[in-house]
Amino acid sequence: MEAGALRQTVAAQRLEGWRPTDEQLADLGRLARAELSFGEYLASYRARYPPPAPAPRRWVLRRRIPYLIPGTTLLRNNFGVTEPSVLIELEFAATAGRILGWQQRIAAGQVGSADLDARVIHQQVFGDVYAWAGEYRITELRRGDVAFGWQADIGARMDEITGHARALVTDRPADAPALAYELSRLYADYNQVHPFREGNGRTGTLLLHTVSAQCGYPLDLSGITRADWYSASADSMPFRRDGRANHRPFLPLLVRAVGDP
Repeated sequence: MEAGALRQTVAAQRLEGWRPTDEQLADLGRLARAELSFGEYLASYRARYPPPAPAPRRWVLRRRIPYLIPGTTLLRNNFGVTEPSVLIELEFAATAGRILGWQQRIAAGQVGSADLDARVIHQQVFGDVYAWAGEYRITELRRGDVAFGWQADIGARMDEITGHARALVTDRPADAPALAYELSRLYADYNQVHPFREGNGRTGTLLLHTVSAQCGYPLDLSGITRADWYSASADSMPFRRDGRANHRPFLPLLVRAVGDP
């Protein structure tokens, strides 16, 4: 249980670009074995980067930009840090610990229908980092040339995705390839919506793990490279923002990832 949860935690983070050090892996191992609490685990990282003293208040009229620290492109965060590299390290540390805890719940059979909601997963994984964790984004979102679903459509689209996830658990696919097909559809749709300002990838893969486990199948993402996953994500996107995603690029990856019950 411990090894599998840890392997899938690291796999999910590596898909998002994490390159853990031996020390970070050792810390996660200690957390997995309950040799330290999550609070102790996270505190050891926060202590390395104490928040800076507050800057003098400047009464300058400026447009408020949601999510960002004024005058920067850095996301507002609960750590109070203002350096991008520090936020990246602390976010990876915090979310790795929370993903590990969720994976341990999956292994223990402690996830249920209420957990098949991306907002619940996002809140659990990112609640230590962002005040808006668990809330759908309130702005439009682009990554380079890719424009994700319209913000006004997120609620309705995510209701469809949550309904799809719960239907899979209620009426389980007949075999592993059938589940891989459904997971490909589920993730392609979710990825196109990109419902959160940050943290969509880790939330989405954890949703796949949660669905797969409740359908009675193990899911192993450790054999998928970041390059292949991101290529599938790009190829799945529709040409128009209000179009529908193509699940096929994810299918060969997830066929390999879904194991026998």
